[in-house]
Amino acid sequence: MKLLFTLTIFLAGFIAAFSQTLGDFKPKDQSYGLKKIKSKRLYVASFTVNYQVFNEKEEFKQGGRMFGGGGSKGDAQAELSVGLEGLTEAGIQGVTDRLYQDFTAMLKANNIELISADEAGKTGTYEDFIKLTGGTIREAQFPGMLTAVPTGMDYYVKKIDKSGKEKSGGLFGNANFVHAKLSKDLDDAIVADIDLFVMFIEDKSSWDIAGANIKVKTNMRLAGQESIEMTKKAKIKFKGENTHTAVNSQVGFYSGKMGAGIISSYTGSLGKSMPVSDVIEDQKIQAFAKSKTDMVGVSTVYGKYYNPDNTSTSSTTIIPVDDKKYAEGAYLAGKKFIEFHTEAFLKELK
Repeated sequence: MKLLFTLTIFLAGFIAAFSQTLGDFKPKDQSYGLKKIKSKRLYVASFTVNYQVFNEKEEFKQGGRMFGGGGSKGDAQAELSVGLEGLTEAGIQGVTDRLYQDFTAMLKANNIELISADEAGKTGTYEDFIKLTGGTIREAQFPGMLTAVPTGMDYYVKKIDKSGKEKSGGLFGNANFVHAKLSKDLDDAIVADIDLFVMFIEDKSSWDIAGANIKVKTNMRLAGQESIEMTKKAKIKFKGENTHTAVNSQVGFYSGKMGAGIISSYTGSLGKSMPVSDVIEDQKIQAFAKSKTDMVGVSTVYGKYYNPDNTSTSSTTIIPVDDKKYAEGAYLAGKKFIEFHTEAFLKELK
């Protein structure tokens, strides 16, 4: 009896140590023409999970003559950097592999035949595409993020640019044009495209008349429609200039081609991002550079001359993370999201 009690306490402590909590799940979808799908064959064209591990941004407040001419402000510049410490590539890759295995097992359990990359590669659609194999973490795809494709999964991209970013092809970079053509080449088979974004930095309103101000907070989540703000990396840029990259977790299924478009489509996403609690410590982080003023000035024959100092500040924060807790939280969020939309799509085929 004592042994049983001790074992129970141990298991309770173990579960508590590795338990993660998912917040509100608000799925949404856009679909049309699903009843027209006749094929039970499916090709997974893309399956990627993107993990935000670093974020940096700048804010610049231009100085100059103050309103009314009674003084002058100096320039102010703030820089903020935040990164996660403790994550491993093996842990991140493991999450992606588990999600892919669950996804393909779910398809097979519903009598969906998976089309191999070799068969897809013989189509005219992929004639001039590059074949790649998942299992190596990539850093170039999205700013501050690590991108993982399932280990051993073969897939095709139109090209890889000088920065190492993979390009999917399609008109204006829209992969749906490629999916439509590929589906037709595969006798109207279903083409799946899964893309997830696990974020941890949330931007907060930070405008301040007194100087350059940046505010963020930690918030691990599976991202809905969001934007990554990141310091612009360019030789020529404005002071304090940041880039904005749109991201959106999606589970997509497409079939058939009419003109340049798709006949049948299911695109599952999130109405709002889904939080993952008990993984990353809640923190509010700020970088603030207060503008200095010169209200006195120096009298000259040409009038008063003001010379306020310029100010700058830089804030760097490293957040320790438990690799196993992070992996489990990311997996649970991804699994819930993918399973919900896959089930919703498969129901339409019955």
